[in-house]
Amino acid sequence: MPAPTAPPTDRELLLGRVAAALLGLEVLAIAGFALFYLVELILGEGSDPMIVLTSVLTMVVFVVGLGYATVGLWHRHPRAQAPAIAFNFLLVPLGIAMFQFASPWLAGAVLVGAVATIASTFLMGRLD
Repeated sequence: MPAPTAPPTDRELLLGRVAAALLGLEVLAIAGFALFYLVELILGEGSDPMIVLTSVLTMVVFVVGLGYATVGLWHRHPRAQAPAIAFNFLLVPLGIAMFQFASPWLAGAVLVGAVATIASTFLMGRLD
């Protein structure tokens, strides 16, 4: 039988809320991109409807999965940390690459947001 763990400290609770809030912002951003793609498709601006629909479907899958991870982080569920960390590790090279084609403030926001989410998710302590 595993030994009982100590309750989370105030700092760990705060960092868990920060991680959940940052991941929630990322979910809202992805949902916004999906909505934008759908509007572009409706207006006939999309180059290939199948590519647009596939992109939107992929974004919806991420919105649902990361939405569940956000709720899990908020409630300190042990299985919520891995998807939050994995997704944000994927955002780090994207943020670095964005400096070549996007405005520096947007690239910096993606990079800083990803690193802050990773750090706060790690620092919220191990969830058992």
